[in-house]
Amino acid sequence: MVWLKQPVSGGVLDVRPRVVLAGDPGLFPLSDLIAFLGQSRWTGVLRLVVPGADRTLALKDGEVRWASSDAPTDRIGEVMVRLGYVTRTKLEEVLRDTPPSRVGRALVERGLMQAHDLWKVVTEQASEIFHAMMLAKEGAFFLLDQDLGDQAVHSLNLSMQSLLMDSIRKIDEMAHFRKRIPHARLYVVKKRGSDGKLEPEEDQVLALVDGARTVGELAQHARLNEFDITRVVYRLLEGGFVSVGQHPSATAASVPVQPATPSAPRPPVTPGALDERKVLNIFNFIFREVRNEVSRHGKLETFMQAANAGLASGSLSPSPLLNGLNFQPDGSLPEAVVLAAYAQLSPSLGTEPLASFRQALSDVMFFLLFQAGELLEKSADEELARRVKELLSTLDAQ
Repeated sequence: MVWLKQPVSGGVLDVRPRVVLAGDPGLFPLSDLIAFLGQSRWTGVLRLVVPGADRTLALKDGEVRWASSDAPTDRIGEVMVRLGYVTRTKLEEVLRDTPPSRVGRALVERGLMQAHDLWKVVTEQASEIFHAMMLAKEGAFFLLDQDLGDQAVHSLNLSMQSLLMDSIRKIDEMAHFRKRIPHARLYVVKKRGSDGKLEPEEDQVLALVDGARTVGELAQHARLNEFDITRVVYRLLEGGFVSVGQHPSATAASVPVQPATPSAPRPPVTPGALDERKVLNIFNFIFREVRNEVSRHGKLETFMQAANAGLASGSLSPSPLLNGLNFQPDGSLPEAVVLAAYAQLSPSLGTEPLASFRQALSDVMFFLLFQAGELLEKSADEELARRVKELLSTLDAQ
């Protein structure tokens, strides 16, 4: 139902939020709308209501800053369990005395999860919500012209284009995989060992196959999402390394999911020389500002441990510019080392290496703000976000 106001007027309202577009995803594909929003660098909120779920994407300049959902399968705890970072028993134990909104921080504080792994889970959760919205064929969507305010500063920063292309690829490929692996409850049985020609991810999964684990359980052990584990098992099926069936192998023995282990640090890069100091200096100023705010609240040691562990894990950004780095005691990244890495790697960073450099530092910034938000009170976190927004504006003004 659409309400029409008489006399007709529009385009002059200053009151926000306001609905600027509404429709049926079954008749107007959300992928087309999202592609347009990314290209036009839209800022606002896209909300999708379907039977059993209300999902929202918040966009800032065409990039995804946060995603939310009230669907039980989209809860952060459920994503943690699916990816094998925590067992359901441990999750339920923590939830007995912790509100759902703080379950991630509680798991980190109890040593059940690494801080950088929590960041990976949060980004995976946003990706899954995005993908679920792309699959919608019923319900209604609403596009809201809404200012995100300071909340957009210390949230996520996910490329809309990358999420869209990844989602389209998953839809196409999963339809092919489902012909042989219709669901994740099938058991996987090893038929032969590796021939030395498999990809590392395939070797990892094949080593975990014991005849007692389902596709979903292999995903937990390998820390892979449903699409990635289905893709790997499909390749192993095609190569004759495994088979799948409704029942476990008669000789199989069940093995519990082990706690997540920290990823190994990546090797350092070889120094070179390049003067890209302006961008780095502004981000280092922001990093120090975040570090100092956390320090004022007595949480510095926990924060710095999480920050350096995140850098060492390689999970903050896919950019090789961050390999081998550690934060200095004042919270900044070592200028000479970072600029040397840029000098060496800029030829491999595409047609806009400076933009790639800025994106890598931005990825680090969002992780630090995420960690600070887990440690600070709401008022302090919001004030920090306001200051960081002002500092970022100096970079945008260049």
